Amino acid sequence: METRISKDTEQSVSLWHKCTQCQEFAFRSELERNLYICSYCGALFPLLAEKRLEFLLDDLTTAEVRVTENTGLIAEGLISEHPTCVFIADMDVLPTEIDISFFLTAIESALQKQIPLITIIACQPNGSRPALTEITYLTMQMERLAEASLPHITVLTETEVYPLATHLPVGELIIAEGAAPPKKTAPPNLQPALHAPEEQLLTQTPTSETDVVPNISVDCYVPREELPSTLGLFLKFFSV
Repeated sequence: METRISKDTEQSVSLWHKCTQCQEFAFRSELERNLYICSYCGALFPLLAEKRLEFLLDDLTTAEVRVTENTGLIAEGLISEHPTCVFIADMDVLPTEIDISFFLTAIESALQKQIPLITIIACQPNGSRPALTEITYLTMQMERLAEASLPHITVLTETEVYPLATHLPVGELIIAEGAAPPKKTAPPNLQPALHAPEEQLLTQTPTSETDVVPNISVDCYVPREELPSTLGLFLKFFSV
């Protein structure tokens, strides 16, 4: 479950952050040491793209990083000693507002260097859809990765949005950051009593419908602190 940085008090803006899940306050330096995970309830605070890259890569100082305003960053570096191209959308950017050309630059970098591509985007089913021509061209470019036998892994953040959905094309392996949501308990399948129709027990159809239909099939859920090692295992598997 993700949380948000509360701005109810001056303290939360400066040195303290309030978890909106458990309402406890955490010192900013403590959150930084704990990967912005609430030490009281385990909720995830949003991570800036630079912070996320810092804990994903083996050594940020040796990575080649390109940053664009209001979109995110592209980096070429090592994850568990495996060369990788990483595209990270900034946490405040909706996928529908991502600069497609910057996304295409990440794909082109992976193709030129012949290295896997990892895209990290927030789940966001709402908002206007990108132009069909943009999505079609982006999908065609992603197919070039498959033709070159280069893996493309998508990591979904902001996983408090459920069902999981996005308008952007995703990779062949999809990881959701965080714990898996609890499965909904199915209502009992009560059968009518044939000998007493007036006492039949019928399953009630839910009156509320979900606004968003999930369009993503997640392969696995990974806790934030285990994400670098898990990505390393997948990269090792694909390199064999």
